Amino acid sequence: MADLYVGDGTTVVQLDALPCEAWVQNLRELVSQCPELAGAKVEVEGSWVHFIGVRKAVGPVAPRLLEVIAAAGEMAYAPHTVRPSVFTSAADSAMQ
Repeated sequence: MADLYVGDGTTVVQLDALPCEAWVQNLRELVSQCPELAGAKVEVEGSWVHFIGVRKAVGPVAPRLLEVIAAAGEMAYAPHTVRPSVFTSAADSAMQ
């Protein structure tokens, strides 16, 4: 992951392969639902994913970005697997 500090609000991630359209749509939906990424916009150009409008003041965003990227992949490429919500906290998971 390369944080480009473009306008102090853009983070760019290079994927190891070109994503399918389902993955892109899943990623956009997950980002829109994530409180830490509220207001961020996703643009995909080949294997590059641009997260525009990321608010770094809320804390480190890299772990959350990696979570939503992984979750989008699971949803697109392994849709029949059962997995917890990407937005479930560790405490919530422990109670299940």
